[in-house]
Amino acid sequence: MKYLINALLITALALGGLGLMTPAMAAEGQGMRHMQGMGMGMGSGKHRGGESWKSTLSDSQKKQIAKLKLDHKKQAYPVKAKITQAKVELAMLITADTPKQGEINQKIDELVKLKAEKMRLKAAHKIEVRKVLNKDQRVLFDIKMMKKALHGKKGGHRKGHH
Repeated sequence: MKYLINALLITALALGGLGLMTPAMAAEGQGMRHMQGMGMGMGSGKHRGGESWKSTLSDSQKKQIAKLKLDHKKQAYPVKAKITQAKVELAMLITADTPKQGEINQKIDELVKLKAEKMRLKAAHKIEVRKVLNKDQRVLFDIKMMKKALHGKKGGHRKGHH
């Protein structure tokens, strides 16, 4: 219940915040740039303090990376689906009338193995993307990767923490 209330409040704040963009700002194209300047970028390809590695790619590099990304997704999606299924099965085991610790532990082990497989696929993909980049692009890519490692995808906000 607490999660639902928090989700509703966040949604209301987000929708209310979008109302801050005035029609004049939108007409001038300033709305999103203003929000990005406040650290609320919407995937603009730029990180605070410099250009993004993506913005420096040649057309050839973009095509190579697009193919790598597609190949990665083809490998990763079945694993993600198995992870989701294992999570649901784990929840069902835990919430059973008479939970069996042994079965729960087995499902946890299965889930951990699947997550490790997903992480290996992701690491292999990043290595392949780095091979396509030149030295300067790799530096920008590596900086972005280190920031994500320290702060996560959402800039430090961790899922599940209240």
